[in-house]
Amino acid sequence: MLLRNRWVILSIGMVAQVASVGAMFGVPVVLPQLRQVFDVTTAQAGLLAGIPSFGLLLTLLLWGLVIDRAGERATMTLSLVLTAGALGLLWIATGLWTAGAALLLVGAVAGPVNAASGRLVLVWFSSRERGLAMGLRQSAFPLGVGLASLVLPTAADAWGFAGAMSLPAVLALLTAPLVLAIPAAPSAPVRSGPAGGGEEREAASDSGSPYRQWTIWRVHGVSMLLGVAQITMMTYALIYLVEEQGWDPPAAGAVVALAQIPGAAGRLLFGVWSDRLGDRMRPVRWLAVAATGCLLLLTVLPAVRSWTAVPLVLACLSLTSWHNGLTFTSVAETAGAAWAGRALAVQNWLQGVSTTLTPVLMAAVITLAGLPAVFAVGALFSAAAVAAVPLTPRAAPREEA
Repeated sequence: MLLRNRWVILSIGMVAQVASVGAMFGVPVVLPQLRQVFDVTTAQAGLLAGIPSFGLLLTLLLWGLVIDRAGERATMTLSLVLTAGALGLLWIATGLWTAGAALLLVGAVAGPVNAASGRLVLVWFSSRERGLAMGLRQSAFPLGVGLASLVLPTAADAWGFAGAMSLPAVLALLTAPLVLAIPAAPSAPVRSGPAGGGEEREAASDSGSPYRQWTIWRVHGVSMLLGVAQITMMTYALIYLVEEQGWDPPAAGAVVALAQIPGAAGRLLFGVWSDRLGDRMRPVRWLAVAATGCLLLLTVLPAVRSWTAVPLVLACLSLTSWHNGLTFTSVAETAGAAWAGRALAVQNWLQGVSTTLTPVLMAAVITLAGLPAVFAVGALFSAAAVAAVPLTPRAAPREEA
């Protein structure tokens, strides 16, 4: 049966995540229409654009428990339906407060799709394929942001803010029946058979909390540390090219967009490498070392060799994003199927904390030392990640009894 094919299941999970990403992060690309319909200032519109992320932080840990109790199919289906309903409330929002309430609800209900689709990878793919599969699944985030950037502004010009935000709602409703039709997950995740010959169910192991050990905490910590460098590049790369290198904003935006291509390709390649290596975190350590060096070069080298700015921006944007799939997979495998939903929710929640706090930290850095200094601070966090990466021999993944 087609829906029992693990790659089809992965594709459905990716489409569901694209819908969720469009709902969560589509608002920034239609801010002009939002300002017009609600008659708010640019600062107020920016506040509204950030409200879904705040809603995500409020509920994501609870959603992780729901995933482990109710399963990923039921949780994703419920989330997609609720997300469509929350986006529909934008049609009746009449002002700043009602729009903010609707967007807060969007973030509160859209969050679990990412963690739940990650759990699908854990239970449907063997350990020799999870790096690639998780890299593909993680690519749904830049894909969702890219599609939103291409489609929503035009839709907003034609149908208004609420009309544009109805597109991810429609995609969510169309995807929900497909998610619900996914067969029940295997009772235990699969692993490759001897010499790669077929797949076998992994034996169940101790189902106690993975948070009794330091390993998963260290993986979470590494992800947060590297997330500071990643968010720094995502937030300040364009404005750096404009203010420090004299580029026009459209040209600088094209450079940032161009970085998404190696950014996505690198996630897949490092996922495959980790599959062959049998280790998720050793490649993360090498990435942290490379990102540290590249960020330090970006801090100082363009001041004396201006032509190096664009290659270094592209390299830093890519290097700081390649760890995501690896750390996500490591968290899932360390937690095991019984705890994967909660662990992946914690992973997303902590990443949300990094996303929220990094611009606050870097605003202080810019005030005290100037814009290029943010890259040096990002390098310090990457260097700390090098030391934090757990490199002890990886135990067999913990599985649900």
